[in-house]
Amino acid sequence: MPLFILGDGACGKTSLLNVFTRGYFPQVYEPTVFENYIHDIFIDGQQLQLSLWDTAGQEEFDRLRSLSYSDTHCIILCFAIDSHDSLENVKNKWVGEILEHCEGVKLILVGLKADLRSTDPDIGQNDMLINNAPSGKKLVSYEEGVGVAKEIGALRYLECSAMKNRGVNEVFTEAARIALTAKPKGANAAANVSDNESRSCVIM
Repeated sequence: MPLFILGDGACGKTSLLNVFTRGYFPQVYEPTVFENYIHDIFIDGQQLQLSLWDTAGQEEFDRLRSLSYSDTHCIILCFAIDSHDSLENVKNKWVGEILEHCEGVKLILVGLKADLRSTDPDIGQNDMLINNAPSGKKLVSYEEGVGVAKEIGALRYLECSAMKNRGVNEVFTEAARIALTAKPKGANAAANVSDNESRSCVIM
């Protein structure tokens, strides 16, 4: 089952895939051109073999990347919660590219680097400042992520942390489930929200 991972360069896609398929978080950033990961997963008692495509987010690889869309069952569209630009590009770049090359494909939207949210009990789980960043730098809020997911017609919104390995398996489990279903894209939304870094929203 092919699953395509899209998003801006350096937003955390390769780290997500490394943690899921190899169990480790890479300490050094190395830009990806294209890489394929094969991983078996059990979904509701059924064994599936996922073919996971890590893609280059940089503009110079746009043409090469477009050649790989044809057999995609589901696209995992990623952004980093410490980069508002990467979320804006979901709407302004990535959705347009998806519509051009594989209109109607199922989407999930994933906010990466959720460990950056403050867990200080005196501040609260939903604090908008990055833990160790200069004062005033803002994170993308969970509600902003949900809003964009609704806007682009994603069937699911999740947040996860590859560094802490929180919510990583859920991303691929939900992507595989969505790829197996025939739910239409872009219907009305309803949210199921938990209070940890793997929080998710079902767009139904």
